[in-house]
Amino acid sequence: MRTNITTALDIGSSSIKVIIAQSAKDGKTEIKGLSHVPTEGIERGLVRDISMVSASIRKALEEAEKLADTKAQNIYCSISGEHVRTSVADGRISIPSVSANEPGEITTEHLEQVIEESRNLVKIQKANDRCRILHSFPQGFSIDGHEDIYNPINMNGFLLVATVCSVFAELTPLRNLSKCIELAGYHIEQDNFVLSHIATANSVLSDDERRLGCILIDMGGGTSDIAIFNRGILEKILVVPRAGAVITEDIAIGLKTPISFAESIKQEYGSANAANVDPSIEIEIEGISGRAPSRKTASLVSHVIQHRVEDILNLCYNKTKDFYTPELVTAGIVLTGGTANLRDIASVVEESFNLPVKIARPNLDQFFGLTTQLNDPAFATAVGLLNYGAAQDKDGKPGSVSLKSIQSIRIFDKLKQFLKDFT
Repeated sequence: MRTNITTALDIGSSSIKVIIAQSAKDGKTEIKGLSHVPTEGIERGLVRDISMVSASIRKALEEAEKLADTKAQNIYCSISGEHVRTSVADGRISIPSVSANEPGEITTEHLEQVIEESRNLVKIQKANDRCRILHSFPQGFSIDGHEDIYNPINMNGFLLVATVCSVFAELTPLRNLSKCIELAGYHIEQDNFVLSHIATANSVLSDDERRLGCILIDMGGGTSDIAIFNRGILEKILVVPRAGAVITEDIAIGLKTPISFAESIKQEYGSANAANVDPSIEIEIEGISGRAPSRKTASLVSHVIQHRVEDILNLCYNKTKDFYTPELVTAGIVLTGGTANLRDIASVVEESFNLPVKIARPNLDQFFGLTTQLNDPAFATAVGLLNYGAAQDKDGKPGSVSLKSIQSIRIFDKLKQFLKDFT
């Protein structure tokens, strides 16, 4: 049974973010409770130790419940990693015609059929891959060979083709993540796993950024999730299995200090551009397991950071370069996620891609209550999960989401409403 409580569970390789929210009568949403706790047992989006992950999930949810003074319900969980991939298929159907020379009129039922046909093609292609479709969304339509049709409803034609992108996840990692939540003492519907890229885009991208084209990079702890938008359409999703956690590991190894201390000095003293750091600043570095401390310069720490940041960005660039041209991503790079808080990272990203860069925080216009902590790139995905969940609460349809967040803003409202059933 649905309630007006929605819970966002963003499970990352470095931390878990939880938000418990309650919908209000005025259409806004109250943030009742939240938490941000370290994750143990996940690396690069994959469960490595199920008991450790379930314990981390339990701690995060219980902390948020205590603050909210209510139980976590209607949980929506992010999913990412290299085990999540996409497949594009063209579904096609004939439109019943009045006569041999009179094309038939396309209805919403025809759209339903052609999109389902595309999904079925992907299911057939992936039948032996042991995977599950998470989302499907149209990238465009054609009628009798005429392409770039945004809204085919009420148009006439003999043959309707829908190009549909389906996002699918391997069953084993998906089931293990679901089991972690169950072992923590909670329940999640299988339709409530949401691709991180879609959730993040939902919370940080403007209509102009989607329409003019942009590259969204969500640089978290274990992975850098990349989504490329053009003409309002989500063109490509990619995952780079490197992000903030490996930067912290480099500091810990290079300075011979515990991981926790490496993370703290990264946040306090670190910069992605070592040239901007005063070389006279020294830091007392904690030794490992009681060993004697040492002194290092903040400049040295930032050199370690810069080297790894440039390495991650090089991986991101090489992964994306074949899927866009500069004129197709006029809005440039939208950078979010916890690692976006690293000082001077925007300028380094701009240099790597030769594109303008914006550090994005989640849009909180529709929320009230405990929102101060959410004004942080680290909470972008979690806020997007809330938006996704709110759409389910409103529509009562599992798996639906506002198409505005991932699809062309030029499509008429009628088509948007219809297509919500297929995302």
